Amino acid sequence: MIAFRRALLAICFCSLASACASAPISVAASSFPGSRTASTPAQLELERATDAFTSALETRGLIREASSVDTAMRWMNQLAGQDAETDTSGLALYVETAELDLTTLPAINRIAIHLVETWQGAASIDAASRVLMSEGAGLSRSDVTDALGAVETAMANAQTAQSVFEAAMLELTTHHDAEALSSLRIERDLLALRVNDLRDRADELAALRRQMRNPAIS
Repeated sequence: MIAFRRALLAICFCSLASACASAPISVAASSFPGSRTASTPAQLELERATDAFTSALETRGLIREASSVDTAMRWMNQLAGQDAETDTSGLALYVETAELDLTTLPAINRIAIHLVETWQGAASIDAASRVLMSEGAGLSRSDVTDALGAVETAMANAQTAQSVFEAAMLELTTHHDAEALSSLRIERDLLALRVNDLRDRADELAALRRQMRNPAIS
């Protein structure tokens, strides 16, 4: 019965998502990232950082081109408390796109570079969202909603890339020793920290939006 209810919810949500291909993960959002013209430097920077992050992940093959159905299903899995699974199909796309041979040492160096690029991209979104929230009274509820959608989407994309890197590292362990992979583990842990930062910013933005709806909430 629980599985049936989850499936029914997923179908309903996917139907809604298909009508709005650019919808953010937040169901409560009343507007979508990029649906309005950014009016402040902080908004522009968050939009730029988010677009650059998504483009970089797509170019590397770490995520596929944005799909409303994929986003909906990923969001439903998060609601159900399911952790991201090891993405073997995502690994195949990454290996092909980045032209990696996981049996060779150069592949380790290239993956390390991609890991650094990914956590630095996530960090730039975190920083931009912090600056935006510091504007305080200058923000409208729509501004906060757009920012929340952007951060949630970036977090979901970062988690997808994270699962691909985990799959790559698992495969690498069959070809290389622990010492050779030590640098990757450091960068992987830094990416995990940046994903947690984005989760914290999303929570703060959601709380700020609730407070704007009801100033009595502290």
